[in-house]
Amino acid sequence: MMRRRVAIMDSDPAGKIWSEWYAWHPVSPIDDSVFWLETVYRRESPEGLWQYRSFRPEFERQQALTCIPICPGA
Repeated sequence: MMRRRVAIMDSDPAGKIWSEWYAWHPVSPIDDSVFWLETVYRRESPEGLWQYRSFRPEFERQQALTCIPICPGA
């Protein structure tokens, strides 16, 4: 599988770069709900931990939330 690097600059004053990454295990982006088996962006925090973001527009986030069943297994 080929991974491409994406330089997305956040409003972070340090100008850290987010890399495209395939979430092969569940991750919780700082701007969205849980992602698993989907593409997200990640960078290393100053503490050495991974931070994840989806960079999805708000309307896509809301649309995804409406697809979640109220009752598990429904």
